[in-house]
Amino acid sequence: MIDKIEQKEKNSNKENTAGNILKTVRMAAEIADDKKADYIKILDMRSRLIITDYFIIISVKNTRLTRRIKEEICFNLKGQGLYPMNVDGVSGGNWILIDYDDFVIHIFTEQFRQFYDLERLWKDAKEIEWN
Repeated sequence: MIDKIEQKEKNSNKENTAGNILKTVRMAAEIADDKKADYIKILDMRSRLIITDYFIIISVKNTRLTRRIKEEICFNLKGQGLYPMNVDGVSGGNWILIDYDDFVIHIFTEQFRQFYDLERLWKDAKEIEWN
């Protein structure tokens, strides 16, 4: 619990205005695109959830790529002074979730993305252009 509080304080020390958050979210999408993600969608969750502002949904061909994209995103955002509050699913690699508080990144294998179908679950959320 203390680690999560410390991470939240680190992240909140940055000027996380809505524009900066969206810029960071788009940067994460571009990193995934550079690493050959097959599918990338950003959903604006601000009017739907109180726990986060954006979902980034990414899918790739295999678990090796899910892990690689996770590493690249975390490395680049760390360079911006942002640290995830929680990372889950790395050992299996089929669905990696990276929680940055203001946005959550879901990195799936294609089979898992289609099975969980978050886009259908949140179909009323506005899609954000990123490229």
